[in-house]
Amino acid sequence: MLPRLGCMSGLLRPVGPETAQTYWVRRALIFGATMVLAVAVALIANGTSSGSAVRANPSPPTAGYPIPSSASPSSMLTAMATPAAAEPSASATSTPVPKATTRKASTKKADRSGRVDCPVDELRPTLTGKQRLAPKKPYTFQLSLINGSDKTCMARVTKKNFEFAIDSGSDRIWSTADCPSTIKPIRRKLASEHAVAWSLTWDGKRSKPDCKSGRKALRPGTYVATAQLADAEPVQLRMILGE
Repeated sequence: MLPRLGCMSGLLRPVGPETAQTYWVRRALIFGATMVLAVAVALIANGTSSGSAVRANPSPPTAGYPIPSSASPSSMLTAMATPAAAEPSASATSTPVPKATTRKASTKKADRSGRVDCPVDELRPTLTGKQRLAPKKPYTFQLSLINGSDKTCMARVTKKNFEFAIDSGSDRIWSTADCPSTIKPIRRKLASEHAVAWSLTWDGKRSKPDCKSGRKALRPGTYVATAQLADAEPVQLRMILGE
């Protein structure tokens, strides 16, 4: 019991070379520092526990719908249940074509019946006939036009857009341009890859304007018949005229 009393006496009455006031000041500073440390530790522990609770219980997601802070619970539910209207994309918009413009474009090359002429570059002419000829005898050639387009159209053959001629080198022998009446007009509706055929007869003589025949006799040799439709590619047939 005596030692305990001695310790308590040393705490209450400090013994040492310094004055008693100096010892009490030191003890007060140590006590104050200890209290501050204890409070700091308590605050850190409290903040950590509250942060864990917040992370463990996150607020429910709003599914991408913005909810104002002043909205009521019922309005919040309505906003979440009703999706926003989708805005039309730029690719979905189109400018309507006026009917008048469309009608004009579709009938630009049509005749009175509404049928469109075949494009000249889509018509393929053909030419066949004998390749061995005898002097001063008429010959008949077979011609045709094939619709090479993928649509039904109107094929036309007239004295203005068609010519049939026979030449020997640079010598013009005969031509429908001298006698247009030899061309019978043709106006036929053709489906894709269908053809219209006709025949044309050459009298075996030279031609002159106004359907007159030349008197100069033809010499034996090579002759070429050419069928030409407007700006289409011409077709030719090589022939040999004997003695």
